Amino acid sequence: MKKLAFLIVSLAIISCNKDEKTTDYILLNGTIENSEESTAVVRGYDLEEKIPIASNGTLSDTLYLDTNGFYELYIGRERTLTYLENGKTLSFTVDITQFDESITYSGDLAAENNYLAEKYLLSEKEKPFQEVFSMSETDFVTEANSIHSKYEELLNNTEGLSEAFKELESKELDYEHIMNLENFQEYHRYFTGNRTFKVSDRYYEPMENIDYADTSAFRKSIAYPRMLDTHFNRLINEADNDDPTLAYLTKVDESLPDGYAKDQLLYGFLEFGMRPDASLNDVYQIYKSSAPDPENLEKITARYNKLLPLLPGNDSPTFNYENHKGGSTSLSDLNGKYVYIDVWATWCGPCIREIPALKAVEEEFDDKNVAFVSISIDEEKDYDTWKTMVAEKNLGGIQLMADNNWNSDFVENYGILGIPRFILIDPQGKIVSADAPRPSDPKLRDMLQELL
Repeated sequence: MKKLAFLIVSLAIISCNKDEKTTDYILLNGTIENSEESTAVVRGYDLEEKIPIASNGTLSDTLYLDTNGFYELYIGRERTLTYLENGKTLSFTVDITQFDESITYSGDLAAENNYLAEKYLLSEKEKPFQEVFSMSETDFVTEANSIHSKYEELLNNTEGLSEAFKELESKELDYEHIMNLENFQEYHRYFTGNRTFKVSDRYYEPMENIDYADTSAFRKSIAYPRMLDTHFNRLINEADNDDPTLAYLTKVDESLPDGYAKDQLLYGFLEFGMRPDASLNDVYQIYKSSAPDPENLEKITARYNKLLPLLPGNDSPTFNYENHKGGSTSLSDLNGKYVYIDVWATWCGPCIREIPALKAVEEEFDDKNVAFVSISIDEEKDYDTWKTMVAEKNLGGIQLMADNNWNSDFVENYGILGIPRFILIDPQGKIVSADAPRPSDPKLRDMLQELL
């Protein structure tokens, strides 16, 4: 279960009961070998501190923490989770060429941070994520329990940890374990391709006593917010809702009191999950009425206003981009046809995985009044890669390359934040769906057959 505890690294903070102390800062020192970086960054909660790295690879700083707990230490592209407390000292040494394997700590918080380093290395020894979630239910539960026990054993056998840290970390391990169990059905469907798979009736019994509305744990934990998000998503997926965004927001809004936890979940979902569809106004009103953080509300409102022009029936933004076969092709060139657009890039794994399904849909509707257009947002330096991939993979339809990757007008006007993204436009240039089903989704065929 490769890096199950580290799939998503949160910036949430574990708050600790503060001991009596005479200082409101922590002394952090480090020695970094084989690095050309000039700055390290400590980030977490409301802190983002840049620390200069001297020419000899050393750094030293005094960090004033509002909250004791987990922070992230960044050195270039490398990062690691660290545990910091005011009134304490922490020193580390690391070889940037073997970052995770070489980092060691000394000082007052050495035990806690060396434990975190060992925990990460233990996660590296797990079986591949896909392999574990492709197991049968019985084998998966056995494997998940075994992994959980190994982490508990590491925690219990690590000497020198404070009791407060051990208590908090024990809860973290439990939350991570429950999150993995909650994810099994959906991940198993994805990795095996068996969309009808369901866990047994008693599978979720171990989770019946979990408090899924503990707003205190939400503030104190890294894993609890992710577990909670997983839980709500699981409930929505099991109910097979036609509109998962509206269903998720409704569920969270009903399950949690107004405040920090609710806002973090709703904002986190809407930041990338708000869609220009029939429920856009309902979704926005739910969030607006949930007593959100004013700064978050401002961002969501800006996103909402960006998506309003993309509702079905509105005129579509246009394009005029280079055609792989020569010349250029514009949306107006395709007037009179339904236009199914795939926004993709050669470096995008999920985009590449959709190609076989896209070819199958193109073949099925080859004699219908629909044009299939693929718009690459590769950077200019990858132009030859795009040309080669289109040819080598024998990609069909109309293959275009946008003129300014993510900043291309068509991409920006459609508010595209992630790819692949699929769009369906009618013969009059009106939007049918600004976020259409993927080729691998049976709903696409249903939609096209109904329209054609």
